[in-house]
Amino acid sequence: MEEILGRILGIEAEARAIVSEAREAARMLREQMRKEIEEMLTQARKEAKREAKALQEKARQEAEEERARILSQTEQELQHLEEKGDFGKAVNYVVKAISGRGES
Repeated sequence: MEEILGRILGIEAEARAIVSEAREAARMLREQMRKEIEEMLTQARKEAKREAKALQEKARQEAEEERARILSQTEQELQHLEEKGDFGKAVNYVVKAISGRGES
């Protein structure tokens, strides 16, 4: 009977040790997962910032190209009107172009 009781107590001690090890493994796994998620979030934020900066630069370049195109077109039309001697139309065209009401 003592032998059986000793084996039961031994098995119970082993079970406690296994449960303790499992809890520690689960804690370590949770910590590792938390760190990996933080790293992934940090990388995603960096990538999003890079993409936003690239989009902003592209939009700035496109706006500058459009501004240059409108300016060139306005200068050409102004020169054409001046050559025709129609200064009133030239002034009106420039005012409309500047105010955004002219042709683009």
